[in-house]
Amino acid sequence: MHQHPGLTGPRNPRHGERFLFSLALVVVSLLWITQDMASWATVMCGAGAVGGALGALYFGWRYVRTRGEAS
Repeated sequence: MHQHPGLTGPRNPRHGERFLFSLALVVVSLLWITQDMASWATVMCGAGAVGGALGALYFGWRYVRTRGEAS
């Protein structure tokens, strides 16, 4: 039986998938920041939102560049 080549090796997410993970981090961080928490937890949620936004910008830019090169 022939196995799918993408399932045999180590998983390597592409830029589009990393972009979506970054957006998910922003959404979850902003949802948690609305809760009444300790100040350190609020700061961590803010850092997660900022880090996710920076990741979304970076990986979104890389995704657009790689899609443009493929055309």
